Amino acid sequence: MQSRGLGSVTGRLGYTWGPALLYVKGGYAWADSRLTNVFGGGTFTNSGGGRDGYTVGGGLEYMFAQNWSGKVEYQYYDFGTRNALFTSAGGVVTAVGFRNDEHTIKGGLNYRFNWGAASASRY
Repeated sequence: MQSRGLGSVTGRLGYTWGPALLYVKGGYAWADSRLTNVFGGGTFTNSGGGRDGYTVGGGLEYMFAQNWSGKVEYQYYDFGTRNALFTSAGGVVTAVGFRNDEHTIKGGLNYRFNWGAASASRY
């Protein structure tokens, strides 16, 4: 399978203690994938295209300096079952179904600009 694109729109809900944030997340997911594979003298093919699904996950974010934080996050994507056609070397065509899901682990480094912070006026 060739993944051509993967995206999501999520919300997160978490608990903070001190400089740490532990959170869960979930929302809408989209993937663009194609399947063409030669196997045992036959060929799997699928037209692919965009697939809608859902995503869930969780992570930990830690503020290690005044404006800096780092995070690590796991995310699971589920796009349901895909159908593909298997054409044998003899020309027999068979429909085959398989699960279409993804697992990702992400790391991140964040800087907060604090542009909306109140400032003291000087005259």
